[in-house]
Amino acid sequence: MHFRVLAFVLLAIVIRLLLVNSSYRNEISERVEISTPTNSWKRGIEGIDLLRKGISPYSGDTFHETPIFLLFYSMLNELNEISINILYVMCDTATAVCLGLVCYVQLFDNSNNEITLFEKLKKEDRKELRIETENLKHLAISVTCVYLLCPYSILVCVAKTTSVFSNLLMSLLLLSISYRRRLLSCVLLALLTYQSLYPIMMLVPVVMAIEQSSENGKCGEKYRFKSIISTLTMFTTSLSILLVTSYFLCGQSWRLTVPDFTPNIGLFWYFFTEMFDHFRDFFVWTFQINSFLYVIPLALTLRKDPNFLSFILLVLMSLFKPYPSISDFSLYLSLLPQWSHLFKCKRNMKQGLVVVCMILSCSVLAPIMWHMWIVLGTANSNYFFGVTLAYNTAQILLLTDLLFAFTKRQFYLNEGLLKDENGKHIQLELAY
Repeated sequence: MHFRVLAFVLLAIVIRLLLVNSSYRNEISERVEISTPTNSWKRGIEGIDLLRKGISPYSGDTFHETPIFLLFYSMLNELNEISINILYVMCDTATAVCLGLVCYVQLFDNSNNEITLFEKLKKEDRKELRIETENLKHLAISVTCVYLLCPYSILVCVAKTTSVFSNLLMSLLLLSISYRRRLLSCVLLALLTYQSLYPIMMLVPVVMAIEQSSENGKCGEKYRFKSIISTLTMFTTSLSILLVTSYFLCGQSWRLTVPDFTPNIGLFWYFFTEMFDHFRDFFVWTFQINSFLYVIPLALTLRKDPNFLSFILLVLMSLFKPYPSISDFSLYLSLLPQWSHLFKCKRNMKQGLVVVCMILSCSVLAPIMWHMWIVLGTANSNYFFGVTLAYNTAQILLLTDLLFAFTKRQFYLNEGLLKDENGKHIQLELAY
């Protein structure tokens, strides 16, 4: 087992190193599905050059990274090409390892928390619903291997997008949430929020996880309230320090206004390209509020499981960011094996085949439609946007399927599997 895992890791590293040093790298880095205005390494180099010439990188719409990360990329750019390539590959490998640890720790916690519920169930129901503890290592290895060998994560690393570092920070944040580390979680979340506002959604599962761990140690509403305030204070302080430092360096670029209309696999660019200017501010606010609107009902529904909530929020961020890329998709895709116990419970996942077919079709059609539109000129933007609509629809179907499967399993854990008078299982159905 350990030999096979090591073989997979070495294979993934070799594939990345071969591609990143090949003639295909430049072509891959130009793909709009991979590089966006906020994660393109090419734009990062332009920002570094402007800074060295004494010109503000934020004077135009070319560079959209934050000042502290700009300094980090400046130091990174001092290295030679081989060192940069190796650093990217190592960071991507570290992300895969962290995600595997996240899977193991979270599933172990979930199986322990559900022991009392399983004691009330019948033996045949336990087999259907139980998370097998002997399979935890296998699932953790599966998560690591899926990320390492997933074509989407490989392409993101080969293109040398800054999403490689964002994914590493996010995987570390998920790991710190799993271990209930308050200070580390707040600092990592502040870094991610500073880089891109949308990870602030993860503050909810951070607060929930820390509060639940505090509740296990001490009881009482007063102590729980102090725990929540302490978490919020640490996060606010960390973010404030970053913002103040950023202000004294060279200013800030706010991407909430969606200033760059470069096509991507998101939903913003097409709509705002067609938008009349006098409606722009209203719809910018509407789109941005919509991105955060679902956090409250999800937090109320999943208040007892911050681990699953953090996973669902990763899907939401991939859906509603103005400049998403396949790096966002690859991050939560690799975590799907962690929730494989949701798939087997009496046909919980209704749209699995449809989602897989839609994702594969969009992966093939997106480059074709882009080539027809930009290179050949035989199509228009509607062709490419149609593919992005299908891609985001597939993510929505996956999201609703996962939520319903999780809710259905929680109902069965509390009530047992439902059977009719003939002993056949009764299926819960989603009401529309």
